[in-house]
Amino acid sequence: MNTKAIFTAIASGALALTIGFGQAKAAENVETTANGSNNNEITMVSSSQATAISGKYHVTASSLTLRANATTNSKALAYISKNTTVSAKYKKVVGSKTWFKVTVKGKTGWMSAAYLKKGSSVKKTSESNALSDIVNTGKQYLGVPYVYGGTTPAGFDCSGFTRYVYAKHGITLPRTSRAQRAAVKYTSNPQPGDLVFFNVGGGAITHVAIYAGNGMLVHAAGNRVQFQTMSTYWKYYVHSYGTVR
Repeated sequence: MNTKAIFTAIASGALALTIGFGQAKAAENVETTANGSNNNEITMVSSSQATAISGKYHVTASSLTLRANATTNSKALAYISKNTTVSAKYKKVVGSKTWFKVTVKGKTGWMSAAYLKKGSSVKKTSESNALSDIVNTGKQYLGVPYVYGGTTPAGFDCSGFTRYVYAKHGITLPRTSRAQRAAVKYTSNPQPGDLVFFNVGGGAITHVAIYAGNGMLVHAAGNRVQFQTMSTYWKYYVHSYGTVR
């Protein structure tokens, strides 16, 4: 084979390799782009959990917590009283629980849909009457034994009792008496259903009870849940009153 033929063969082979590499690279880019597009599509679908809704609802619980996110562990933004009308914008299902994103009293957050009813409130119930329902609920557990660390009707400690009773009305309180003090507003005019905090021995808060009106308490103290007066032993250790109103 002469020299010219040899160079021609080499040049043709190099051109073929270049074209083949370019086609493979182009195919790779197309595949990468397609996969990237698919991944973005999947991400968009999986992150789009909230469904847009529109309408007025009103609170059916004595007091309902407005939260920063659709979970009972998220920060409480406000406590909204019974029959308050809210504007719902989004709906989200987390686990087995449905949440609505609402706007109420100038704040926006998430509420449990279980305690919201379609339509504006038509019957106004006073906050004091609504909170007094908490007292009645608490009285249902009179005689339940006091158990340190108890959080159920099998046995309550003081904060386990208040937390359990409030939860029956759609209000989530923290676990301990000190955390409950930090979570609710101070008031100098307690109403039935508000909380009373005590610091037996001085210093940090050591006890919490439900104020029942007329100087009476419903609380887990001593050896059981009791309906007791504040006018004797307890009056010496009152730290403060708290409310979700």
